[in-house]
Amino acid sequence: MSKIEEKAATLVLHLSGHKEKRLRASSLEEKLRRLEPEEIAEILNFICNKAKGKDLASLKAYNALPELLLSGTFNREKISQLRAVARQKDYDEVLQMLMDLPPQKIPPSSAEGPEDPFLKDLTLGHRKSLTKTPKMTVLRKLLKDQDPMIIRSLLLNPRLTESEVLKIASLRPTSPRILEEVFHNATWVARYRVKKALVYNPYSPPSIAVHLLKFLLLSDLREIAQLENLHLAVKEVAHQLLRERRK
Repeated sequence: MSKIEEKAATLVLHLSGHKEKRLRASSLEEKLRRLEPEEIAEILNFICNKAKGKDLASLKAYNALPELLLSGTFNREKISQLRAVARQKDYDEVLQMLMDLPPQKIPPSSAEGPEDPFLKDLTLGHRKSLTKTPKMTVLRKLLKDQDPMIIRSLLLNPRLTESEVLKIASLRPTSPRILEEVFHNATWVARYRVKKALVYNPYSPPSIAVHLLKFLLLSDLREIAQLENLHLAVKEVAHQLLRERRK
């Protein structure tokens, strides 16, 4: 094991001590901030490859990577540098994680505000205040809202159940930013059916779908690999995971 791999293994064990994904991401950011792109890419590649083997500590670290990429350390310039290193060293897993591809389907520009007559004339502030209501009849009307701030607040409402979140994650057409809000909500994305709904939604950014593929069952991977309405990059990674799991 090389020195950088030893460093990565130690880092993975350290991260597994944090229960919350955001804490793991912030701790990882702190450790990577002062490293060169080559070292960062190698550590990320180590985490991605170990996660494929279903190593629990590595899966926890892998699960924090999307949150890490939202941090200030990983700006456009840094991500561009990491992509260049990943291409040069054939770190396919890192390239997949850093992919910046549009979703398979783009929602029409008209799909912006709520269509429900009850919500249509309400201001953003009023709708946001409604996300805190205990009334399920109101909450259900907000499920199709296309403002990410509304969905972010709605997902925090303790009255919301998995059934309602699945409706948000499965909605078509919808804005990719709405699906990103579901993905970045640690409580709901931990649910298997929510992960699956995000992957199956052709409006999901490919980077999100690819990240979640590692957590899906073989039967779902087989189906995803054959679906015509999903992004080619997503289907290719599903095929790759199927080949690796058969070994």
